[in-house]
Amino acid sequence: MSLGTLTTAMSGLRTVVESAYREIMAALSLIGCDAIVSAGSLAERLRSADPRITVVEHVPQPALLHDADLFVTHAGRASLLDAVQSATPVLAMGVLGDQPANATAFARRGLGRALGFTAARDEIADAMAAVLDDPRYGAAMTAAATELSQLPPLDVAGVRDGLT
Repeated sequence: MSLGTLTTAMSGLRTVVESAYREIMAALSLIGCDAIVSAGSLAERLRSADPRITVVEHVPQPALLHDADLFVTHAGRASLLDAVQSATPVLAMGVLGDQPANATAFARRGLGRALGFTAARDEIADAMAAVLDDPRYGAAMTAAATELSQLPPLDVAGVRDGLT
């Protein structure tokens, strides 16, 4: 689980983001799963009483997602790309800018579920369980990963030449 680097660094969002982390961690406890919570500078404030939940400042997200069954994310572009490349279904809870729309788009494509950022722990736990229990989310994400892997590489030189 990660709500992004910017959200934990923005002083005006710290209180609401910390509250969201706490609700998500409570939901993780409710469904009884092992979880790693990447919380940036909030990590020291977010200790979990549940031994199955490990809170850290940072993780190598792309590598970790290859072994994850679900990714709870703020729906930032880089995080969603990491999720697709690892074929990990998401519970997307957009915070800023394009993130809520990204979350909705992923849910619409069947790549996971989307919830509002201020969702309560019971609603979050229900959404997590729904994604974990329905193999269609994993199948849709695997298809998306395959589609992404078949795209041709970006011709950076060609793009650069087109800008001059």
